[in-house]
Amino acid sequence: MDRPYYRLSAYTYPMRAFTTDDAGSVHRSDDFVAGACLSDAVALHDFDHRLRRTLLPAIQSLEVALRTKVGYHLGKHGPLAHLDRSGLDPQRCNAVSRGPDHVGTKYDTWRSEYDSLQRKADREDYVVHFATKYDGEVPVWAATEFMTMGCLIGLYRMMQPQDARRIAGEVGVKNPQVLFGWLKALNVLRNHCAHNARIWNRSTVYPPDKINSRMVGQELHHLVSADTNKVYFLTAVLAYLLRHVDPDTQFASDLRTTMGKFPSVLGWTPENTMGFVEGWLAEALWSIH
Repeated sequence: MDRPYYRLSAYTYPMRAFTTDDAGSVHRSDDFVAGACLSDAVALHDFDHRLRRTLLPAIQSLEVALRTKVGYHLGKHGPLAHLDRSGLDPQRCNAVSRGPDHVGTKYDTWRSEYDSLQRKADREDYVVHFATKYDGEVPVWAATEFMTMGCLIGLYRMMQPQDARRIAGEVGVKNPQVLFGWLKALNVLRNHCAHNARIWNRSTVYPPDKINSRMVGQELHHLVSADTNKVYFLTAVLAYLLRHVDPDTQFASDLRTTMGKFPSVLGWTPENTMGFVEGWLAEALWSIH
């Protein structure tokens, strides 16, 4: 495995000692803490690589399930319901979307991304087939296949409340807003994994709200006091969702194996660096059937 110097620097950085400057600000110094060594950084790098290889296929499995559910439920309103605001939630669709160079509605912003994705896929056989049949458009159950996960989540966000609730209920969540928050954060984690970014101690982008035990099953109640900024929270959420879309998933077993490889570095543990809760292995979520 290639481990360039500057790539390893992301893994040596947490080993730098803290110092306080003249202004009273605390920051990392150029000096390393006692006991730090390059082999520890290599071990963390290799563990992180293994963690990404465990998480990415699991998130992709969830993504495929979401494609199916969105296509199925939205398709009940018509093959082109995703292109007709009347089949979506007007309040969500008409909400203002502000970007660095535009102001429009959420639906307009989503539709712009969608149209771009369809153009990029216009030589795919299935796209050609359906575009011929539907006057240049692609029915939602097929269109979900060329959507990015972000585009798909954006469409889920704009679905009619009853449709969004049905999908959330199918994955064990009572509130679709809770599911949306999870999916938004998981999409960023997916991209970090796909692009080989450091993830083991990275703070979560778009951290979800704290767990409300009334909104989810018993398996996630141990997250009530968990840090939503750490990777364990999303890992547990992912395991929970996967159990609902694929009862035969091996993710729990794979994750247990991967975490068993966490290196012995400077007294660090999954609990004090990655947000894993004490006794997580004993939780029903991680039981192996």
